[in-house]
Parts: sequence; structure tokens; C-alpha cells
Amino acid sequence: MKIDLHVHSSERSPCAKSREEEQIQAAIACGLNAMVMTDHGRLVLQAHLDALNQKYAPFRIFGGVEITVEEKEDVLVLGIHDPVLESRKWTYPELYAFVRRYDGWMAIAHPFRYRPTINVDIEHYPPDALEACSMNVPRGERQHIREIAKWLGIQVVCNSDAHVTQSLGVAYNCLNEIPADEADLVQLLRSGAYACVCMLM
Repeated sequence: MKIDLHVHSSERSPCAKSREEEQIQAAIACGLNAMVMTDHGRLVLQAHLDALNQKYAPFRIFGGVEITVEEKEDVLVLGIHDPVLESRKWTYPELYAFVRRYDGWMAIAHPFRYRPTINVDIEHYPPDALEACSMNVPRGERQHIREIAKWLGIQVVCNSDAHVTQSLGVAYNCLNEIPADEADLVQLLRSGAYACVCMLM
């Protein structure tokens, strides 16, 4: 299964140019099997996800969120649909503790995009993964990110970080199994049962 874990829509992310259904249709057209909607500070209601999955089956749409912590890093969170994620300002240690408490999954999105360092304490609070490739991961840092992940003993993921339809398909993850649900997806990602594919030059 080819899945993009980092996609935005104009309905919930002001910086996105393409609508949710345009993103889904573009993902299907480029050969993906699933995607995760990770809008900025906004969750997708489960009833809406259910309706999208029914409409676009067998393509799968999962819900997540991208949280900017006060340390000015962006973090992808999957497997938790608690509205508290939308309603407060998070420090990285607080978000880490929350995600761990509710058995979610988290990854640092586009490391080194804004500065030459990762601005959170990933040594003492290691995420589940680092995003090693996306439209917004600096090309020159991709190998460095993989080396940091290896040092920490965590995974890397490859995603589009698509804000427009043209970005879909540039990077994705090939799961070894088809997840039964979102909790199963989290477990597959945590186990490393996937390959990270980057088509960007």
C-alpha cells in the first residue's frame, strides 16, 4: 500500500491551495492507495472521514494533524482525534507526553526547513519518526536526517507535504501490510513495516 502521511487541504489549512477532494482525486490519479489529512491545527471529524472513505473506496483516507509547538517546530500526529489537540498551545515535551499517553504516533515534519537545527529535544523526547523527504525538506539535509534517525533508533518517513494537487506522488511510504484501521496504521508505522520512497531529485 502506497500512503502519503502529510497532506493539506484548503478547507482547514489556509496555506493550502487545493481542496480536500481535489487532493484525494490527485492522489488516486498518481497511484497512491491512501493518504492522511494533516492540516495545521485542525482535525477532520470522524463522520466526515467515514463519508470520504465510503465515497472513494477502496482508496483510504485517514485523519491526523500538524501541530506547531512553541519551540517553532512542526509535528505530525496520527491516531488521536481529541479536540484538545486543536485548542491549546503546546510545548514539545507536553505534546510528546500527550501522544505517548494516548498511544498515538508522531513525527517531526520537514526538519531544517526554517533553521539549521532541530529546535526540540529529540534526544530526550524521541519522536516515532523524522520526515526525511518532502516538498519542504531541504535536499541537502535528507541524508543528515536519516543519520540522525539512525542515531536515535527511530524511523524516517517520506511524504509530499502537499498543499496543491501537483505535489501528490513525489514521496510516499510503501506499507508491507494493509492496515485495518487507524490504530493498525500507527502500529505498522511504529514497527517500521514499510519502505520510504522519495521521487524528488
